[in-house]
Amino acid sequence: MFIHSFKNTFKILLRNKSLIFWSLIFPIVLGVFFKLALGNLSTSNQFNTIPVGVNEELLKDDSFKKFIDNMEKENYFEVHISKDDSIVNDKDISCYIKSEDEIITKTSGANQSIVESIMNSYKQNKEMIAKVLSKNPNIDISKILEVDDHIKNISKTNMDSVNVYFYVLLGMQVLYGYSWGLEVIYQYEANLSVAAKRNSIAPVNKKISLIASLLVAWIINCLIVLFTMFILNKVFKIDFGGEILPLVGLILVGGLTGVSFGTFLGVSNKASMEVKGGLGIGITMLLCFLSGMMIDRMKLIIEENIPFLNRINPVTLFTDAIYSLYYYNSMDRYFNNLIYLIFITLILMILTFFFLIRGKQYDSL
Repeated sequence: MFIHSFKNTFKILLRNKSLIFWSLIFPIVLGVFFKLALGNLSTSNQFNTIPVGVNEELLKDDSFKKFIDNMEKENYFEVHISKDDSIVNDKDISCYIKSEDEIITKTSGANQSIVESIMNSYKQNKEMIAKVLSKNPNIDISKILEVDDHIKNISKTNMDSVNVYFYVLLGMQVLYGYSWGLEVIYQYEANLSVAAKRNSIAPVNKKISLIASLLVAWIINCLIVLFTMFILNKVFKIDFGGEILPLVGLILVGGLTGVSFGTFLGVSNKASMEVKGGLGIGITMLLCFLSGMMIDRMKLIIEENIPFLNRINPVTLFTDAIYSLYYYNSMDRYFNNLIYLIFITLILMILTFFFLIRGKQYDSL
């Protein structure tokens, strides 16, 4: 009977084109719009080489020339040698280094501030070396300038803030799995459909049949999220980190959360299927908003003012768990989010079970 219910439910759910569209096609289409709208967001904040004019007289100083050559080699400066400051009128030149103490700019801005900061650092180092040499001419300057790397950079070199929007998109898709759970309940709540009326009087073990049907809903939801993640990674080039097994585990838990949310919606009230579906969409979009889908700082605002909301928002927990796998080497934050997500899932399942076993009476069938 379990296998029979499993097969039948699988066929019934996959025939529902509306569910396939909203749970699979719609998130991918939304991802396309995200990519078009946010594709240049990360590159807009990247550092670009600063075009600067340099007085050719300064380059007669070997130490200064070496400094400028290093700045150009490391792509900080794009050097244009000039005899006077007329080059600053060139719209592509940010500023003109007339002397070590004087920088001529036409306008103020970030590039000009960066050049001034670099030049100030150069002068400070030069003055320090001069003082040291005046006291001890025989000292090895190379040892003074040598800096040990006491800080090891273990952050992700390809960190992209745009990725977070796609993580929220996956969180939305996970919770959209409520539609599969709701559809299963639709087949078993006698006041909702003709099929449910037949199931309610059929000589079968309804608990086993319901468990088989919910298992199908869970599997479909997880497969859809895994497929979307594959598309986002291979087609949209969204990085989810290299932790495959934790990601799969997160999807399994998140997929069950979405289905449990749908079953809870289905059994907790006697509203029509349309009302329950609309309620599910409304709650899902509200949770996505609170997770930062529309305003990227929203999650941080909530964390600073009402952190409890982030602990009970499954979309936030799912999104933050992916982010932690992508950005951090430690798994602590991932497991914290996973535990909260499991807790929410258990609560939804307990509430669903409570409404199912308490018994229902219908005026007529």
